[in-house]
Amino acid sequence: MRYLGLVLLASCGLAACQSHQTVAQKQANQAVSTLTSVDFDKENSLVHEKLDQYKVGKFSVGSWVNQEPGQYFKLVKPQNPHASIVYFYRPDSKWNRQEIVAQSFYLNGKRIPSLISNHYYWVELAEGDYKLSLSRPLAVMHFQKPKVAYFSVKAGEQYFVKYEEEKFRGGPNGGGDLLKVGPLVQMPTGQALKEIGMTQLKSPGLNFVGEVTADGRVIKPKEKISSTYQASDDVHTTQPFKIWNPLTW
Repeated sequence: MRYLGLVLLASCGLAACQSHQTVAQKQANQAVSTLTSVDFDKENSLVHEKLDQYKVGKFSVGSWVNQEPGQYFKLVKPQNPHASIVYFYRPDSKWNRQEIVAQSFYLNGKRIPSLISNHYYWVELAEGDYKLSLSRPLAVMHFQKPKVAYFSVKAGEQYFVKYEEEKFRGGPNGGGDLLKVGPLVQMPTGQALKEIGMTQLKSPGLNFVGEVTADGRVIKPKEKISSTYQASDDVHTTQPFKIWNPLTW
């Protein structure tokens, strides 16, 4: 009986250790947002609304000034397997190419790249709720009442959000529950892939997903996911290129 009691005690201890390791592993694999959380209790206050509207900040020039090319659209895998991917894109048009100052984008209060003509980029986000606000400044002065979109993302999912000031392309086919605020339109995946294919990566992807270690520390990733672009990267030939030989005539 004494040996039986020791065996039972050792088994309980081993099970407890395994349970503790499982909890620690779950905590270590937990994905958290590195952005400032949205305080929804303050969102409806007049003071918060005015501070969000009137401010001094940076601005981005539009395609009339910025005509730098980028790599054509490619689907990406999240750096964190528990993250979601949100693609922001703006198709090409004559109207978009004539823009001088682009709308400023703020995600949970953090400035992210503006969208210019024929432009896309992506952000990695942890599961949760987010606030995206847009306003067009006059130089560094922001005084326009921002257009605000609240949205949620789920781990492992991908989303496509189009910036569209013109109406000739139409909206999403079906999907009445998709996000639509001002020029921001969430598009179904199939429809979005047809539109985003010719857009170019003119600003780096962004990663706002941190990892929680077993001791509770949050490891922040490198925020910008950049890659060196060369125009030749988008040139594909089906056969090796050969120099013309005049003697073959």
